[in-house]
Amino acid sequence: MYGGKAIVQAKLLGNWNWGIRWAQIVRRELLVNWLFIKSEIWVGVVPGLIFLCVAWNSQESPTGELLPVLAWGTLYFFLCTYTFCVANQMMGVVGDRINQRDRPLCRGLISYQGAKRRWIASLVGFSVVGWQLGVFEWTLLWQLCIIALTLGRLGVEWPTKHFFLGLGAIAQMAAAWQIVEPINLVKWTWILLVAILCSAVVGIQDLSDREGDVATGVNTFPVTFGNVGSRVILCIGFLLLPLAIHVGLLMPAGFNNHLLPWAIAQALVSWGVAVRVILYQSPTADRDTYLLALAWYYIILGSASAVL
Repeated sequence: MYGGKAIVQAKLLGNWNWGIRWAQIVRRELLVNWLFIKSEIWVGVVPGLIFLCVAWNSQESPTGELLPVLAWGTLYFFLCTYTFCVANQMMGVVGDRINQRDRPLCRGLISYQGAKRRWIASLVGFSVVGWQLGVFEWTLLWQLCIIALTLGRLGVEWPTKHFFLGLGAIAQMAAAWQIVEPINLVKWTWILLVAILCSAVVGIQDLSDREGDVATGVNTFPVTFGNVGSRVILCIGFLLLPLAIHVGLLMPAGFNNHLLPWAIAQALVSWGVAVRVILYQSPTADRDTYLLALAWYYIILGSASAVL
């Protein structure tokens, strides 16, 4: 009798320990994955979902039908961001030890081989989801950009980095729209112009990492043009962006009262970035300025709801 009770208790204890071990594994994996992507969610996931919602709004479908599309879109753009982050951090460990010390490889939470396995698995998952959603061509384009920027080392020179990030913006916006409906010529014109403008000022993301980039020989925009030169160029760029947006996107659509709030908002935010990039010069301030620049990108994507 007592022996049977002891066996039952042992089994229960074993199951309890097994459950604890699995909970620890899941918790650790969630932490590692969060540390991989936490700084890139704002540029990888959020913009894609904004543009997806704009595309959905353009066809006036029932709101309830948006939820499954939004769930699939979230998974797609998570994998889109994850595949880039893991590859980028695998190739940039030395620089991250200066600029981003909390990343998993820098903290020793996983090995290089562990990161490589996660990257390969995420590429497969990303491809499958892209195929399922009917956006495999944009999935493939982004994967080619990732390989070029990281394994191909084209991300160490600012012209090629900006070019491939511009292609990445096209892949992001095109996938977001095509998940919902086909892309016509008008939408293509809008997507291409926004991607070109973004690639012209994307160097703002590298201001806060200048120290690490200099130490590792990465010739980003701020490294090539110097601290003062790059800030002046970016300031001028963000001062002129509202004019480019107005002439290239808003006027052809027929400027009206619906577009006015978007035009004012994007101009104020863009000029705010231009002011900050000159007046506030520290790694922390530069990261905040970059987030403000992302807010400008969100507004531009949102303005498509009044244009497309």
